[in-house]
Amino acid sequence: MGETLRELEKVRDKGFKVLREHLSPIELIEFLQILSSGTGDYTKEKYDDTNELTIEDFKKFLAEK
Repeated sequence: MGETLRELEKVRDKGFKVLREHLSPIELIEFLQILSSGTGDYTKEKYDDTNELTIEDFKKFLAEK
């Protein structure tokens, strides 16, 4: 696995060329979206959000208005 960055760029470019030749622009975008699954743990991050508005904060906001 001793590929250099230049070699990996060539492989990527070759792959995009093949995709462009065989897929429509819309299909190419859809294919790339399938491959791009994202990173991180959405569920954990969703529930660990310390900036989330609490009921107490909301009641205070309503009282001020």
